[in-house]
Amino acid sequence: MIQGHFRSTVLQVPAEVTPLKFRGYLRKEIQALQAGVQSAEEIIIVRLFVLEKVLFGLGTKKVDSILQGVVEKCPNIQRIELDGLIRPLTADEMAEAAAEAQAMVEALGERVMASGGKLVPDQ
Repeated sequence: MIQGHFRSTVLQVPAEVTPLKFRGYLRKEIQALQAGVQSAEEIIIVRLFVLEKVLFGLGTKKVDSILQGVVEKCPNIQRIELDGLIRPLTADEMAEAAAEAQAMVEALGERVMASGGKLVPDQ
C-alpha cells in the first residue's frame, strides 16, 4: 500500500552547467531536496529541464546512469522526469511547468486514494 504525501519539484539546470558539471550539479540539487524531506513517507517527483546540448554531450546511457544513481541514493525521490530544452525557460514558463507538475501529482494522489492506497495503471 502506498502511503505518504506526494510533492512535485521543478528544476531547471542553468545554462552555464556543462556536460562535465551536470552530475555534480544534479547531485547537489537532489540531495538538497532529500535533506528538506519532512518525513520518511514523503514521495517526491522531480521534473528536470536540461538544455539539449548537455544531454547530447553526455549521451543517453550516461544520462540514464546519472539519473538512476541519483534516484537510488535518495529514498524519497520516486522518479525524475527529464525534459530537453533548446533554450532556457522563462519565469512564466517555469511557473506553468510547476502548475502542470502539481496538477499531475494531485491526480496521482486521487488515483491512489480511490484505489485504496495502491497505485494502479490508467484505464
